Amino acid sequence: MKNLKSNIGWLIDKSDYTREDLRQRYKKSANTISNWCTGKSYPSAPELFDLAELLNCKVDELYERTVEKTS
Repeated sequence: MKNLKSNIGWLIDKSDYTREDLRQRYKKSANTISNWCTGKSYPSAPELFDLAELLNCKVDELYERTVEKTS
């Protein structure tokens, strides 16, 4: 099974922005931004493109595909 690993938290940490900045920009709760960073929930497609531009990266750099091993 393939999963997505979020790089959003790491990208925020290395940027000039804070999670609070993102919370205000996207009018989201702190919990929602935290969920974006952990991969529990995802930004909408327009938010993904805006977030990538804000964090100076490509949309596909926001997440990594991982393969879950099955027994």
